[in-house]
Amino acid sequence: MKSIIIAIGLGGLCMHHAYAQEQADTTLNRTVVVENQYNPEVMDAFKINVLPEVEEPTVPKQHIDYATSLHPFSAWEFTPMQAMTSDEKQQKAPGGYARVAYGTRNNVDARLSYLWDISRRDCLNFNASFYGMNGKISSSLPDADDWKSRFYRTDISLDYQHDFRKVSLGIGGTFVSQVFNYMPVKSDTLPDIESVIGRQRYTLGEGYFRIASLKGALPIEFAFQTGLRSFSRKYDIARMNHGSENIFHTLGFVSGAINEEQKVGIGFAMDNLIHDVDQADYTLLRLNPYYTFDNGRMRLRAGIHADAQFGHDGKLMVSPDVKLDFFFADTYRVYVHATGGTELNDFRRLNELSPYWAQVGQMQTSYTPVDLKAGLKGAPMPGLSFHLYGGYRIVKDEIFKGCPFVMDEDFPYAYVPFMQEKAKVGYGGAEIAYQYKDWIDVSLGGVYSHWDVKEEKEALLYLKPQFALNASVRAKVYDDLWVKAQYRFEKRVGMKVMEDAESVNNLSLSAGYEFFNRLNVFAGVNNLLNCDYLTETGYPVQGFNVMAGVSVRF
Repeated sequence: MKSIIIAIGLGGLCMHHAYAQEQADTTLNRTVVVENQYNPEVMDAFKINVLPEVEEPTVPKQHIDYATSLHPFSAWEFTPMQAMTSDEKQQKAPGGYARVAYGTRNNVDARLSYLWDISRRDCLNFNASFYGMNGKISSSLPDADDWKSRFYRTDISLDYQHDFRKVSLGIGGTFVSQVFNYMPVKSDTLPDIESVIGRQRYTLGEGYFRIASLKGALPIEFAFQTGLRSFSRKYDIARMNHGSENIFHTLGFVSGAINEEQKVGIGFAMDNLIHDVDQADYTLLRLNPYYTFDNGRMRLRAGIHADAQFGHDGKLMVSPDVKLDFFFADTYRVYVHATGGTELNDFRRLNELSPYWAQVGQMQTSYTPVDLKAGLKGAPMPGLSFHLYGGYRIVKDEIFKGCPFVMDEDFPYAYVPFMQEKAKVGYGGAEIAYQYKDWIDVSLGGVYSHWDVKEEKEALLYLKPQFALNASVRAKVYDDLWVKAQYRFEKRVGMKVMEDAESVNNLSLSAGYEFFNRLNVFAGVNNLLNCDYLTETGYPVQGFNVMAGVSVRF
């Protein structure tokens, strides 16, 4: 069975376009593709232990092509690298993109992407990436030597789509191999355990088939996709025996227009989970009926999320899906949203939260009964924009990550434990950005969060952020030479029963030069302040590191 899954997965994942705007009109999010712009040109020093958000580059406005696929490009969601972007000058990107970079601690980042428009009706998209590191990192455990960390991940994906007169057919898949080691603890009784435990391996595979209506070809729009996902663990230890989780993943939507301003529809998704490890099998069904109204000045979405779980503490979970936006003075928008839904905590999601994860029992589905958010967005002058917002969210079975600890004395390696508890959080933030042509781009944003859990469960908040600040400045120095500085500060929630976690304090600098609008050379330094702290993964951050490379579009 595993060989079949892997063979399917070698077909690759992903849609045939990158950099997409998403419309949340179903549970699977229709994709609005804005030209084929590949991953940002320049990547800074690889940070497997930081997992910052990837920043997309600003690209010129182009013709919008509405995709008909259910499978938005997502092969690179789990990338723990931070992007440094050069200015895009071409009106139309070429079909190929290649990048290679290398840095201290054997940080490596390589990628190859090619979009082949075989004909007006046929499109083939291939993507491959390899990234990781192998070097010493300061251990966060007491009395422990520097940790010889190793993490490498390989992604291969392929997607083919053919358009008929009124519908399109697609087939594709992905294959992922992830090898790494856990952080060891000193042991006098098991001196040779590194030879076995130091080489963990996870294998992810997926194959899928889809059918969708072409935009405007039918009075009723629809899309349907189904496939098989697999996550296999090997060499796991202490409560995480090697084995696999297989998911029959199905999703789709049907929608129709009442008139030019009104539309109704329903989105659906179903996941059937089957395990050959000590986990309960179950099914999660999600339905999202909705109504939308948009007259240019007011935009309303009224719907609900009705999610039912069968097996493994089966239950019915209902939450709102209501969004009201008012547009005024051409460049201002005020909004009030009441949303919610469920989050499937399968092996894939746990691995995205931290590759060093360990379960304390089987994870429950996270359920958000309500997430209330209100805000104001505006652009008082060309190039200047701001965003003010605040909200309150309730989550049942929220996932919390703890600091690394040893789960079994016979296996002296540190895991990042995942635990669950009901949580309430009030939050508020502000963002401001300014851009002048392609010469300077400045952004600043901060958010404050107040977490609330049971008093005896306070320790669960150890790595939750209380205040986060992000700042970025990118400037063109001369012609095609640019420099960029980024800074992130994150204060964790204060503890009453234990010492607080160290704050995130990361400053990075980068620079690049572009030749012939196709070839780009770049270099960057990360953690310039050489700070020590636990990252979002629950594992220690790399120290000061440097990375340089070259990319080309063809």
